Amino acid sequence: MHVALIIFLLTYVLIMVRLPGKLRIGRGVAALVGLTLMILLGVVTLIEAWRSVDFDVLFLLIGMMVLVVGLEYCGLFEVISKILVERFRSRKALLAGIMGISALLAALVLNDAVVLLFTPIVIRTCAKIRADPIPFIVGMLMSANIGSVATAIGNPQNAYIVSFAGLGFIDFSLHLAPVAVVCMPVAYLLLYAVFRKRIEIDVETKIHQEEPAEIDNARLRFMIFITMAMFAGFIVSSFLGVPLYVPAVCAAVIAVIVVLSKDHTQGPWVVKRVDWSIIAFFIGLFVVMEGVSVSGLLGELSSLFPGFGPGETPTILSLSLFSLVLSNLVSNVPAVMLLSNLMPPDPEILWYVLAGASTLGGNATFLGSAANVIAAESAERYGVEIDLIRLMAIGIPMAVVTTGLMIIMLNLF
Repeated sequence: MHVALIIFLLTYVLIMVRLPGKLRIGRGVAALVGLTLMILLGVVTLIEAWRSVDFDVLFLLIGMMVLVVGLEYCGLFEVISKILVERFRSRKALLAGIMGISALLAALVLNDAVVLLFTPIVIRTCAKIRADPIPFIVGMLMSANIGSVATAIGNPQNAYIVSFAGLGFIDFSLHLAPVAVVCMPVAYLLLYAVFRKRIEIDVETKIHQEEPAEIDNARLRFMIFITMAMFAGFIVSSFLGVPLYVPAVCAAVIAVIVVLSKDHTQGPWVVKRVDWSIIAFFIGLFVVMEGVSVSGLLGELSSLFPGFGPGETPTILSLSLFSLVLSNLVSNVPAVMLLSNLMPPDPEILWYVLAGASTLGGNATFLGSAANVIAAESAERYGVEIDLIRLMAIGIPMAVVTTGLMIIMLNLF
């Protein structure tokens, strides 16, 4: 147990602390360090490590990311950038547009992929109108987190919960899509109240301009059709008993074919555009969480919280608070992995609470959600620094208010 605790803490120190210069390692490498130590030091066996990896989740993540790469290649994100500049004339309206589009996209495709590709679009759009990009980036990432609550494929923790608990795609959205719809206008009002002055000032933003993707209307229309067909596949998958990753992988294969049909040399480009560090991150976390569980450490941790003792069932409130706190200590995906092993099979509503609270609570701090980390790292590559302390100043009230709304709404069920 003590060895598992040390490895657990070391892994998250490596994930959270940005080491200087050549010592800096990515979050995927940090998670793989934890995986290696769990195996080498005998906390888990090779067989236990292999069994702990949820390949359904990994295939779903890879499929969604490849699909987004295909949409990017066909020019979807350039189309969105033009819409933002042309349709939303005032900056107040632009913030609403960015938040609405990112929330919708995050509900349809993975929120991590949305913020990865949407961050440079937001920065370029702000540079065109001389607006401070920070309020718009923060609005984008927080609305992507909120929008991702709505569906089982909106974020990695939702996909994990649906796979782990055997929930239906439609049932999931029936419970949590209304939560996302109600939370979005509240989130907009909070963000605008906090950033009102920064939104209106003019700034000069020097960014590294990427070559814009060429808009291929015919292929883009086809790719949008494939995305809609994939989403329909998600809906019927629970009725047919088909794993969620199957429609995603099929859509990804078609996306690769579409890209190669235009330029057969673009195969390596597609592979490079997939964020493989996220896949490594999850593989490492699966094994680290298995070590925490089998060592008995998880049982010791859970005894500190009400509703998680032997024979006890957590309430909606206690599970929400535990999820919110734990998500911001270890990030929401590993928090869900840990809590899933403590969840009672019934009532089913608690699984929706876990999904909603861990996702909405992830807005509180920089480390609360992988999407936050991705957005900050992507923005930094364009010379835009996000103040992590100031992010908490809006993130904590955002997480508390939206989680509170979720508790009220799910109690009505």
